[in-house]
Amino acid sequence: MASVELVLLHGWALDASFWSEWSHVAEAIAPNTRLTTLERGYFGSAQTDPRFSQSANTRVMVTHSFGLHLAPEELFEKADLLVIISGFAHFHFGSDKETRVSQIAIRKMLQKLDQEPTQVLKDFYRNCALPDGYGVDQISQPKRIQTELLRADLELLNSSTVNSEWLSRPRDVLLLHGQRDKIAPAQHVEKLKNIRPEARVSIHADASHALPYENPQWCLQQIHSNLLVNC
Repeated sequence: MASVELVLLHGWALDASFWSEWSHVAEAIAPNTRLTTLERGYFGSAQTDPRFSQSANTRVMVTHSFGLHLAPEELFEKADLLVIISGFAHFHFGSDKETRVSQIAIRKMLQKLDQEPTQVLKDFYRNCALPDGYGVDQISQPKRIQTELLRADLELLNSSTVNSEWLSRPRDVLLLHGQRDKIAPAQHVEKLKNIRPEARVSIHADASHALPYENPQWCLQQIHSNLLVNC
């Protein structure tokens, strides 16, 4: 296969290290794969705004969760394949009861964030099913936590709806989701599929919201298989 470039965009309250296992897994599956990561800067690291290089033959945009809503228009424009992992068109989606529950959860997080940012993040990581101790280096140093940015992005997450026109631009779309996702339940795939009916869907029966962290090999195998079929 010709050279492939993956641009990886993490979600709320995460950082570029969320994708730390992807480099060596990608090397084993497809040695000609190049990875570039977004860094939002929630913990004091310099923000990065990744772009596709000019040299890649195939450009793949990979978003996790809220990363889909943070991605710049240029990436949608240039991507051959858009991979949406644990994603959502609008965070509050489902029955009236489910919508109320998710709205209350976000409101409580916003209320606690200024006074108890470390606890909010610990609770969020636990609900994502990330391992105990995840993010300890970042959240154990309160001065590193960029509370204003976390708040602004959480408020945006609370109201944002994905740009359907941007979503129509990549040639192909692949939707990956965990059946046990408690943050963005797998029913969110239905709404995204309504926007891109031809999108391919793969559901991991045992995965959570942290799907790309806990199952990088499965995710990359799905991406690689899709490229073999469509690129």
